[in-house]
Amino acid sequence: MRLLKENKRDYQPFLSSVEQLEKYGDGKYKIKVKTNLPLSRAQVSVLSGGNVKIDLLTFSEKLNTQNQPDAIIEIFKSEVNRLSFFSETELFTLDDKTSECNPINKNCNPKLFYYVKNFLKNGILDWVAESKNPKFLPWDVDAAATSSGLSCLVVPIFNNNRFAGVLAALTNLKYLSEDSFEYRTLVTILNLTFSKLEHVRLRDELNKTYSEYQILQSKLFNDFKFAAIGELTSKSIEEIGSPLQVIMSYSDLLQKENPDLDSEAAEFIRSQVHTIKEILDRLGNFINHSDSKPKLYSCSVNTAINDFYKVIEHSLRADSYECVLDLEENIPSILSNYNSLKQILINAFSLINPLRGTGGGMIIQSRYSKETIIVKMLFTDTIESASKEEKEFGLNILKHLMDKHEGEMRINDESNAGTNLIFSFPLKRKIRE
Repeated sequence: MRLLKENKRDYQPFLSSVEQLEKYGDGKYKIKVKTNLPLSRAQVSVLSGGNVKIDLLTFSEKLNTQNQPDAIIEIFKSEVNRLSFFSETELFTLDDKTSECNPINKNCNPKLFYYVKNFLKNGILDWVAESKNPKFLPWDVDAAATSSGLSCLVVPIFNNNRFAGVLAALTNLKYLSEDSFEYRTLVTILNLTFSKLEHVRLRDELNKTYSEYQILQSKLFNDFKFAAIGELTSKSIEEIGSPLQVIMSYSDLLQKENPDLDSEAAEFIRSQVHTIKEILDRLGNFINHSDSKPKLYSCSVNTAINDFYKVIEHSLRADSYECVLDLEENIPSILSNYNSLKQILINAFSLINPLRGTGGGMIIQSRYSKETIIVKMLFTDTIESASKEEKEFGLNILKHLMDKHEGEMRINDESNAGTNLIFSFPLKRKIRE
């Protein structure tokens, strides 16, 4: 028996391995470094898998030429369509006020929009966000979709480690490895697209903030002018009042010393002086007007919620009603007063009237997002037991209180899910009572 062994490995000759050494005039050997040739466009910007090639540099250049979200989404969708395993894709961003996903594209596919808005509820979006991994979900929005054999790939999107939205894509795949070319390509162009969309959003917010800054600066300049005019007017009133008093005194003195003088002329002088004093008094009252209405100042929403909880804590325990506070730390203060904030919380609590002896629970949350403070009151109870008049009266009071804050109020009432009250307080508002 013969054993045939064939070694196909190639070894580099010793002389070739030391060709990087170069002897210098001082007798020492030094390493000679070869200059690297510049990489070609294809080497630095092209992902290829099978017969599909994605030119990332060209894609990025296309994105940089656009400044409108709809145009950016169209570029993204056209690039994804080159991947034959996706038939339809849409991007959705999370609305912090309602915790729902809304499409960025105005011409969104209606079926995908309906699927994300109505089917991805009851904790499914939270599950996708917490897992931080893509999920294949059944595409069963209607009978035709169920028989199509397609699945809906839902990819969570994060911005600064915070859940920001999802990518929903229809595909005939049932499984997609995170190390596969398809998934890496999709995630790469998704990250480029979302970064561009975030850049556009921040740019628009910056432009809006700068415009508001210019308006406030001009208003502040006008306020300084009005303050200067008020101060000048106040001093002028004092300076005019002294001569008027002198005129009144000398008029009385002349009439006493000269009884033969025309009394009607003296009375006419006094009446005109009184008229001038009344005008000056009205002007002074206008300048020094003090409003008895509650003043606006910087208020912490979390402080108001904690104070409200201390008030109702004993009643909740007596009724076996659980209350959980989920308050975001270090959120900005709003322009209001604590009395108004407590009125909102008390009226919202009274509207639901959860203390019915049946137990249950509620959650009070506070969040800061996009220059808005959001307060959510989530109840296991509903307002169905309240009469129509009581419901309308309570909602009108809450709406009136939120109008004073230039904010918004939303209510979601479902028999199986309870009642959600959502209050949005803008940080920027006019200083008025």
